[in-house]
Amino acid sequence: MAETIGIGVIGCGGIAQEAHLPNYAREQQARLVAVADIDEGRAREVAARFNVPNVYSDYRQLLARDDIQAVSVCTPNYLHAEQAIAALQAGKHVLCEKPMAISLGQAQEMIAAAAATGKQLMVGFTHRFYPFNQAAKQMIADGKIGRPYTCRVRFAHRGPYQSWVAKSDWFFNLKQAGGGAVLDMGIHALDLARFVLGAEVRTVSANLATLAQDIQAEDTAIIDLEFSNGALGYIETGWHSWPGGMGMEIYGSKGTLIVDYSTPIRLYTPEKDWEKITDFPVGGGWPAEVKYFI
Repeated sequence: MAETIGIGVIGCGGIAQEAHLPNYAREQQARLVAVADIDEGRAREVAARFNVPNVYSDYRQLLARDDIQAVSVCTPNYLHAEQAIAALQAGKHVLCEKPMAISLGQAQEMIAAAAATGKQLMVGFTHRFYPFNQAAKQMIADGKIGRPYTCRVRFAHRGPYQSWVAKSDWFFNLKQAGGGAVLDMGIHALDLARFVLGAEVRTVSANLATLAQDIQAEDTAIIDLEFSNGALGYIETGWHSWPGGMGMEIYGSKGTLIVDYSTPIRLYTPEKDWEKITDFPVGGGWPAEVKYFI
């Protein structure tokens, strides 16, 4: 049997409980060793739920364990850089929840720490691991729609006011969250566009507004992009939509590709008109994201 990788999870909030811990528990190559949270009571409840043998209220105690080779950082945004860098310097590989950090400088420090230690640093952009998004990327790489001209991505819902998202008000504190809907939703849309097109962003402009809620951060944004392959992009993101919606449209020289998270992929070409493509595994991106990290 192949040797398993010891896993520690820092932060026991919603994203740890819904995404990281259950998927590590299912992954045969992973072995959950410890969790850490400043709320020790919550940490103990979560540890019992996922059969994790060790609990800490100080994440540095978790990092001191020699039987942990990799960690997930699942804490509030403003703690990501500090804790990820500490983990890298402790000799651990790191899967950091998005956003990577709350400033460019912090992100650069994280990259430098990974380079200096020779450890892997991965940011949890889970949407690139959804089976239909992987299929869309392959279709574009295979030239199904020719040269991509424009890409429109929409990631919007009612926001973290919903009961299933953050219950802590740090989410709306600019100093702690680092931003609003763009850092929460928009970065998924941006990463997905880069991933599917296989191109980097060359120029960007945006309009941000706070329209739907009385909060410090923006809840609505429109972002215009130019990509390194010449394609133009448009992202609509926000915490303002009933009931919400996620999807992507890519228009090319030979056809159109539409991905709607609630329906199959649709591919249009002049020769075949609209085709529905439905042969995808059930489930989201988190299982594949954790497997890729491991």
